Amino acid sequence: MDNIKVRNYNKDGYCIVRNLLETNQLKQLNKKINNFFKNKSNKLKGKDINFTQNKINSIHDIDKFDSYFKKISKNKKIIKIVKTIINSKVEFRKAEIFAKPAKFGLPSPFHQDNFYWAVKNNNALTIWVALDKSNKKNGGVTYFKGSHKFGIVKHVDSNAPGSSQKIDQKVLKKYKYLKKITPSLNPGDALIHHCLTFHGSSVNTTRKNRLGFTMQFKEKNALYDKKQIKYYKQKLQQQILKRKKKNFL
Repeated sequence: MDNIKVRNYNKDGYCIVRNLLETNQLKQLNKKINNFFKNKSNKLKGKDINFTQNKINSIHDIDKFDSYFKKISKNKKIIKIVKTIINSKVEFRKAEIFAKPAKFGLPSPFHQDNFYWAVKNNNALTIWVALDKSNKKNGGVTYFKGSHKFGIVKHVDSNAPGSSQKIDQKVLKKYKYLKKITPSLNPGDALIHHCLTFHGSSVNTTRKNRLGFTMQFKEKNALYDKKQIKYYKQKLQQQILKRKKKNFL
């Protein structure tokens, strides 16, 4: 991890690492994900999995269901990068899949990860690894450049499967002067973003999938805001119940 990338992360709230995963690692990860989709995803329900047109759009906390997805986070190269950025001992949090399938991939409204995580000192990050080409056309991740400098901002219910909270529109309007960036990635490339960086993604209406795998890390000794976590979980459960009720009507 060179100093330029660290400076970019600190200044912009994100940085790009090309070829984070080598070809053999990428093949293995894709194989594991495809196997999980076929053989284990049918056991997931509620907040752990979301669909679009009967296709998987996202899987959350996938490391709970298959230890491989936690094991990959222990890769020496990955740990070195995370330690350099967080500048402390680190702790793996969770892993997720954002499949965003061709033609039907759902959007993710702009949000801050730490509104969900509630890490008290905000010293946490996400590594977003592209398993397909990712760009503005097929729903690549979009960042508000430098938005990690404003602390936690107001969020409201989004009712979006897989991303239940979104930044209030008035807040987005307030910071509309910030440049919005959607990096183009090849398979194996990765985005690393601060847990306070405003980010989201658009729909994928192209004929190509936009599969992404994420790993979350925080400073090892950082505590969680239990009150905030309770609030978030309550809001999430309310939205899940609303979706179930709607489906039964």
